[in-house]
Amino acid sequence: MVQVFEGKDRKRHGSLFEKIFRARYETFVVNRCWSLPARNGLEIDQYDTDQAVYFVDFDEGGHLQGAVRLTPTVSASLTADYYPHLSDGGTALRDPFVYEGTRYIASPKDKTPVNNRVVKARILGAMTEWAWAFGIRHIQTVIDAPLLRSFQKVNSQTFALGAAHPYGGGKGVRGGGTCLAIRLPVTERAIGEIRSYGALEASPAPEPYSYQPAAQQLRDVA
Repeated sequence: MVQVFEGKDRKRHGSLFEKIFRARYETFVVNRCWSLPARNGLEIDQYDTDQAVYFVDFDEGGHLQGAVRLTPTVSASLTADYYPHLSDGGTALRDPFVYEGTRYIASPKDKTPVNNRVVKARILGAMTEWAWAFGIRHIQTVIDAPLLRSFQKVNSQTFALGAAHPYGGGKGVRGGGTCLAIRLPVTERAIGEIRSYGALEASPAPEPYSYQPAAQQLRDVA
């Protein structure tokens, strides 16, 4: 079961959020050498607001094997704030029907190709089904440019907003490389493709609700 929390749940679920922030620190600061705000082994930034939505997947042993954060782009968009140059076509990076996915982790304890696919599908599937249920049309994010094909294998409708550009440090620098801004359409087709990619048990896609800026209560997504 992938659990879904809002940022406003941090006080009630302090230990869980600590696991999320610690996993982010290990993944992005220690392993990827990103220059991010961190303290006491926790990575927390200005986008960890009450309106942020967190998708977290723990295995049976309590290992955090998948996670991603969604934020409403109208108020919290890393792409709009730091990477507007990644959009070549003048696409509005802030839109009430677009949420932004950041701090994506897919790291099963037993890192086999099958387990990697399942975890990736579980976390991206939960995120996409939640977005579908709340009337969100696209999820945008910034990725390492070489990863575009891997995202298109999960959701074939994924597209880049523009050409690839170097990260601040550029290629060859710790934490550097090239990046792309992409959008993942939120559609029934996408939900089906994600389930197929991870060989997940199919279930009817949830009917879309009228758009709301964020979920109003804690929810679990299968």
